[in-house]
Amino acid sequence: MHTVNFIEAVKSRNLSKLACPIQAGAHVATVCQMGNISYRSGSKVSWDVSKGRFNEDKTNAYLAAKYNNGYKMPKV
Repeated sequence: MHTVNFIEAVKSRNLSKLACPIQAGAHVATVCQMGNISYRSGSKVSWDVSKGRFNEDKTNAYLAAKYNNGYKMPKV
């Protein structure tokens, strides 16, 4: 439902057609990722909003993808 709604809003270029604000979706995705990182690291995590990082150093390694075969994310 939300996926179809989002695609229709993008195609029409009319954000007022969205069933859910973009910020709400971003917040839900962030919380889900934090849960996955906590599970993968095997520890409780806490988020520092001002720094945009975890307070636990070992969990910050999960914030960026590890690229293979020499590929790197370009710095823009």
